[in-house]
Amino acid sequence: MDWQKLINDLIESNKAAKDAAAAVSDGGSANLDSVFLRIPRQQEIKVLKAIQEAGLYCRCKRQWIGQGYMITPTCGGMADKRYKAVIVMVDELKARGWDAIAYRQVD
Repeated sequence: MDWQKLINDLIESNKAAKDAAAAVSDGGSANLDSVFLRIPRQQEIKVLKAIQEAGLYCRCKRQWIGQGYMITPTCGGMADKRYKAVIVMVDELKARGWDAIAYRQVD
């Protein structure tokens, strides 16, 4: 596992998400949308450390569609900005070869 690649990809994906979110207003419904990142067969503590080193937050591995990590981009919004940031971050991570999907939940 290339931990530095994960850290760099998270940083770059989050930056793209922040930039995209800055271009939209934060109207719409508040939501708890997140990026669900699946990284199988790796120690949870190592994945959490990489997420933290990328400047992001994740408390622990979650069970949703399999096991993975719920990560919220640092976009500063709670409605349309957050929605847009999650979509962009998922697309960026997928393009970099990671197994990521959007988790959507209206608050």
